[in-house]
Amino acid sequence: MSRVITLSLDWIYGAISVPGATSGWHTLSHHSGKKDLLTKLSRIEAEIARQLNKFLSQLDQIKEGEGTLLGHTTVVIGSNFGDSSNHTCNNLPTIIAGGGYRHQPHTILEKPTPLCNLYLELLHRHNIDTGSFGSSTKDLGLLIG
Repeated sequence: MSRVITLSLDWIYGAISVPGATSGWHTLSHHSGKKDLLTKLSRIEAEIARQLNKFLSQLDQIKEGEGTLLGHTTVVIGSNFGDSSNHTCNNLPTIIAGGGYRHQPHTILEKPTPLCNLYLELLHRHNIDTGSFGSSTKDLGLLIG
C-alpha cells in the first residue's frame, strides 16, 4: 500500500495574508530583480518555509509503528521554475524530506539533469522497479536508505 497526496499551495494571487507582502506570490515572482519586490517575495517564501517546517514537525510527532509518520512518508517540495521572473525551467529548487533517508546536505548537480531522474530514484526507493520515468536518463543515487 502507498499513500500519495498532492497539495498545491494556492497563494498565487494573494490567497493568504503575509505581513509586508502586499501582492500575491505570482505577481511578485515577476520581480525583474527589483529589490522591493524581492523583499516582499522573500517574506512569502519565508512563510512557506515556516509552514513547511510546521507540517514536517507535526508529521514527525505522529508515532507509526517503530518510527514516525514522517519517517514513513517521502515529502517532495519543489517548483516548476528555477527563476520564475524569467520562466526558466532549470536549476529547480527541490526538497526531499522524511522517507527514512539519510539526507544529503544541499546538493547542486554539476550539469543540467532531468528532474525525472529524481522521480525515478524515488520510484526505485519505493520498490517500483521501472527503467525510466518521463524524461529520466538514470537514477540519481542521492537518497541513501
